[in-house]
Amino acid sequence: MVVRFLMLAVLMIIASAFATPEVSRVRGIFSALLAVAVLGAAIFISSSAVARLARRLRPLLVLALAAPAIWMALQLVPLPIHGLGSPIWQAASAALNEPLAERITVDVRTTAQAILHYNAVVALALLTAVVALDKQCASQLLYFLVSVAAGISGYAMLQQISGSDTALLLVNSAVPAALGLLLSSGMMVGALEQSRRIKQPSGSALGWATKLSLALLAMLTCLARILVGGQTSIVVAALLGMVIVLAVFAIRNWFYGIWGTAGVLATSAVLFLASFTIVPIRQDTDLTIALSRHQQAATERMLQDTAPTGLGAGAYPVVLPIHRDIGTAAARERPTAAAAIAIEMGRTFLCGLLIVTVLGAATLFRRSLLRGHDYVYAAIGSGAAVSLAVLALIEDGILEYGASLLAAALFGLAFAQSRPSTASEVSYSRSSRSANGVNNRDSMNPPTRSSAFGNASVRLGLGFVAVVLIAQSAWLLTQRPHLGGLPIGQPASSRTSTQALSSTPSKSLPGHGDLGAEIPATAQPKVDETAASRPEDGTHLASLNAFADALHYSPLRGDLWLMLAAISKEQKSTGYDLIALLKLSYYTAPNDLALLPLRLTVVLGTGSAASESELRELIKRDVKIALADQPALRPALLAAYQSAGADGQAFADNLISELDPGYLQGMHAGIRVPGAGTEFSPPNRVSGERRPR
Repeated sequence: MVVRFLMLAVLMIIASAFATPEVSRVRGIFSALLAVAVLGAAIFISSSAVARLARRLRPLLVLALAAPAIWMALQLVPLPIHGLGSPIWQAASAALNEPLAERITVDVRTTAQAILHYNAVVALALLTAVVALDKQCASQLLYFLVSVAAGISGYAMLQQISGSDTALLLVNSAVPAALGLLLSSGMMVGALEQSRRIKQPSGSALGWATKLSLALLAMLTCLARILVGGQTSIVVAALLGMVIVLAVFAIRNWFYGIWGTAGVLATSAVLFLASFTIVPIRQDTDLTIALSRHQQAATERMLQDTAPTGLGAGAYPVVLPIHRDIGTAAARERPTAAAAIAIEMGRTFLCGLLIVTVLGAATLFRRSLLRGHDYVYAAIGSGAAVSLAVLALIEDGILEYGASLLAAALFGLAFAQSRPSTASEVSYSRSSRSANGVNNRDSMNPPTRSSAFGNASVRLGLGFVAVVLIAQSAWLLTQRPHLGGLPIGQPASSRTSTQALSSTPSKSLPGHGDLGAEIPATAQPKVDETAASRPEDGTHLASLNAFADALHYSPLRGDLWLMLAAISKEQKSTGYDLIALLKLSYYTAPNDLALLPLRLTVVLGTGSAASESELRELIKRDVKIALADQPALRPALLAAYQSAGADGQAFADNLISELDPGYLQGMHAGIRVPGAGTEFSPPNRVSGERRPR
């Protein structure tokens, strides 16, 4: 009964992950469900199941699972030695006039979210392994996973053909389709094996012909989804995994012994190398993006500038605005998973991950040859490791929440069934016994029973995982996803979001108390007493605190630096270096056109901006973009000019006269000189901002 409940929880979480948006509170609900299921497994599963799980959890495997989480945690830890962390922390500390600890990551929040994501993936893999320890449950779980992958692929195919946009959020269904091909091929092999031993009880309610038909239908559905999307390279990646499954089937049934195995492996290697002739490979580019079908100009620049320690897990979308080209804010560049891992975690971590993947695939392949009738699960796991490694070089779908949970369930299934539970389940192929004697040793020395200490440690380990999941679900469910109308968890990547931010009145921004659940505050920014003494400035002070607190943990948010500068200018606050705030707004989002109108309004309204040579060049670049590259931004330039003071207008006159004298004359001819005391309310400026007199 407990195992059935756990299986239902696994399937509900995987299916729901593809049908719900990737927001903090939804992930918090998933973490809570996982916590309940893992805690139930730790308390209620039988001692025999705990013993079987303990025999499979080797120290090297536990270390391999813990290593990514440990490295991500180290990226969050403040570094004691000055200069080891990212330079952005020093720049942010100078601009905010507060000491900030240096870290490897450039964004604390995104790295914390990446750790929570990884914890959920590992927890689901362990939960699936607990369920799949039972052979009948493993068989049913395989059918359910095939159904989920085929259902997602079929729905996505119909959605793409019809061009309809429904509430089901299928960000990337290519990875589920590729895994569906692999799972359905394993199901077909299992059906063929069942047909060979038809007189033996199979323990399954479905006949082999029914299984074979359903597996073929699922395979065709997943293949059609990939072909409809025009993603032939993904088909190749899926076929490479299927070759592994078929190779195991061929070795066990036709090619016995060392030489037969070597021949099949040599043939598989030739097919593996030949498959890369089908996939277009870009020349003179980084290997991590060479197989990508999309342009990766910004990603390639990021790869060249990435430190060996990486920029922080999950930090790719935060760093992207610095490297992308002008005018590409609306169409976010999608890196390959390999490139994203190299940028966020470092190339050393990527190489280590590749080594672990190869070793894992080889281990599962070997164990599939040593198993009895249930070898197909380990073969599927080996093929999945190969397919996902190739997919990581093609796209980034394997890093998405739903796809990563589906892959975790697949590997949990393969891991649980990678070893026999009893000596009678070991393969007794006469050729393998005579060739290497491996199976004889396994049969003569059946697995020993785990000690009571080992069983207790497994239960305590599962309980610890449940506690971690409870803590992270509580943190996710208490998050406040917005700050002034803009999601704090992601950078401003569209004109709509930034316009909403820039048009939000500062009085409506959440105070420091509201933001406490969103991002913890460790220090309060300094605000001049004169500004704080005005009765209406209590809310403005809270707005300053809110943006400053967010920047304590996300210092690459160009939109937040700009809003902090705008409110500081509005309130004439001396707590922050306004010039430094504006510089960081330029450096962290140099090509975000959505920020340009508000940024021009602030810099032209700041009299001291003209005296800073470095800032003059940055402003000149914005003016040049508005005049030459993006003529649609000329009204924004005109509005910023109208709202500027005398110094700002004189500064703008000098810049425009160098770039386009004709436009300057036309602009002056069309501007009515305001009288004394006249105020303007140009678009894209902070509500309530007064023109300097």
